[in-house]
Amino acid sequence: MDIKPIETKKRYVLVIDQILDLIRGGGFKAGDKLPPERTMASKLGVSRPSVREAYCVLEMVGILESKVGSGTFVKSSDIDQISISKIRDISNQEESPYEILEVRKMIEPEIVLIAATNSTVEDVQDIERILNKMKAEMQENGTYNVDTDALFHLRIAQATGNAVLFNVMKYIMDLLRERLWYTIIDGPSVTEEDLNKDMRFHDELLRCIRDKDLTSIRPIMTRRFNEIQRSIE
Repeated sequence: MDIKPIETKKRYVLVIDQILDLIRGGGFKAGDKLPPERTMASKLGVSRPSVREAYCVLEMVGILESKVGSGTFVKSSDIDQISISKIRDISNQEESPYEILEVRKMIEPEIVLIAATNSTVEDVQDIERILNKMKAEMQENGTYNVDTDALFHLRIAQATGNAVLFNVMKYIMDLLRERLWYTIIDGPSVTEEDLNKDMRFHDELLRCIRDKDLTSIRPIMTRRFNEIQRSIE
């Protein structure tokens, strides 16, 4: 019996494969404008986030080009082995931002619930100190540092007293440093209103932990993650 390893492909990689096939087959040539994300998603029978992620990866490798106010265009129809290797490298390393959000929505409320239950006065003081640092960075730079944000969430995970949950949160925070996450979620398209919403979200988490308000944690976190998901749908 010839048993082969099970191979899985990320959803956005499947979309990339279809777009590349269309370019190779002459369906799209250099200079052609691609359909808007929503239209392409409908034509391919996939979600809009998967199309956005695929477009983003193909921009990274120079096959597509996004022009503000105009749309997304085929920059080069020359799909050589170098381009394929770059796409493979990115897809091996980068997770789907939408899928990351799905996981965060499932896992992080539970981590914060346990942290709120088990946290000490020292835990709360440390979390508040980190949040104040984020606010100072916002005041000075108009945004906060990703390292400070990661430290905030990691300190909450540490307050659970569970080393496995801490390592899970560390893995999630590492995913938020990927180029796809930055480009689609935390990148140039982020507005001042988005940042203010995010800061209020952090304030609410601190309050829930400090007050041991267990009933508010899931609704607050689910609402915020849903908001972010809707912004890319």
